[in-house]
Amino acid sequence: MSSEDEEARAFLIARELIAEHGDWVGDFLQTRIDELARSGELEEFAKWFIIRNAVAITLGNETTLH
Repeated sequence: MSSEDEEARAFLIARELIAEHGDWVGDFLQTRIDELARSGELEEFAKWFIIRNAVAITLGNETTLH
């Protein structure tokens, strides 16, 4: 999978997580990232870190549109 495909997938997942968790999406993501950091699953940790960044960018963009 290309870097662009991975980035696009991260933004799709970000939108799904925002829809599912609403105001609590940040808490959900931080808990998931913390669990993965403790478990040593670095590849999964990196994926979720990218998704967290995509959520932050998405929320930042949405707030500037209103």
